[in-house]
Amino acid sequence: METTHTVSLDQPESDVALVERVAAGDIRALWELSVRHTSSLRVLALSILRDPVDAEQVVQAAFSEVRYEAARFDPSHFPVFGWLAELTRVGALQRSRSAPEGAHRLL
Repeated sequence: METTHTVSLDQPESDVALVERVAAGDIRALWELSVRHTSSLRVLALSILRDPVDAEQVVQAAFSEVRYEAARFDPSHFPVFGWLAELTRVGALQRSRSAPEGAHRLL
């Protein structure tokens, strides 16, 4: 049985509701979260990595992790954006530590 989700244009669905839908396997909800937050997360990753390609890859990896970890998300510990930002920050720091010293990407 397929469930349809309708959202009023005046009242967008909450981030928590979107994460709950992701946990239930709704890929459209993951896309909606991505549309809503990718820009801000990219800025965060870019501030750590200083490379737009690496920043984009970190943000994509963070949303991939959301897909698999959504069922474990607890909104009493973090707001959704805080969780997304933490996934992005940790991913960016890990990537920055694993990059060879002196490596620079040609733009």
